[in-house]
Amino acid sequence: MDNKKEKISNLELLEAMSGINEKYLKEADSLCIKKKNYWHMAVAVAAVIICTIIIPNINESTAYAMQKIPFVGAYFEMVTFRQYKFDDGKNYADINLKKVKNKTEDTELEIRENADKSEEKINQDMKKKTNELIKEFRKQVGGLGYSSLKVNNTVVTNSIDYYCIKLSAYMSQADGYEVNYFYTIDKKTGQVIKLTDLFKKDSQYVDVITKDIKKQMKKKMKENSQYKYFIDEEEKYTTFEKIDENQQFYINNSGELVICFAEGDVAPAYMGALEFTISHKTIQNILK
Repeated sequence: MDNKKEKISNLELLEAMSGINEKYLKEADSLCIKKKNYWHMAVAVAAVIICTIIIPNINESTAYAMQKIPFVGAYFEMVTFRQYKFDDGKNYADINLKKVKNKTEDTELEIRENADKSEEKINQDMKKKTNELIKEFRKQVGGLGYSSLKVNNTVVTNSIDYYCIKLSAYMSQADGYEVNYFYTIDKKTGQVIKLTDLFKKDSQYVDVITKDIKKQMKKKMKENSQYKYFIDEEEKYTTFEKIDENQQFYINNSGELVICFAEGDVAPAYMGALEFTISHKTIQNILK
């Protein structure tokens, strides 16, 4: 690399990372899943999604500044490495965000259109959440303490029926905090689904799932004293009463429902973000 590279300010770097000009949006698609055709009930229903890198919006001056970052390299090399990094010795950020790409082919027009809408909906939501996290991180830079932010997304399930994505963020200042968001696409329809979409009307699925989760919690606490969950608490406001109607969830590769909780929601923060797998037997009679 050229030893005469100009130094860039933290302000330039933060402007580059945050993105402010839609005119200079650049995206680089990176194929991560080869197209497959699946047949379900004699109908081709596979909506195979590929991952690509989302490049935050940057203007000409900040784009040029990014090209001069020694540890990142040239602008297009940064795309190749699929990440943004910021490090001033006190504050650190690592953003690694992929984009959902609809590659649905050889199926009904309605399914393809639904898949296109799902692609747009998920990408917009992940971008919005990431920008909010970066904005909050930028507020911390220049403060007296230390702060960090890590963001990435991964495919947690790619089965015949479902495509599930997990957006994860870890933030720390005085304390660390983890937050996860899940997106599930039903390949049979091409639509993003909510928890309520899985169950029959008036099935009382909230109560059924809650009962099973509390049973799992009690079993774990009985087996290991280090486990602690907010059930049967004296203070009602801290007690886990029931899941939300559209609680965070995904379908694992075994076809099982996994209910997800944010850090501190149903247990002390030291236990982190939590997941509970609900057996098919528990909910088979109330599934659509």
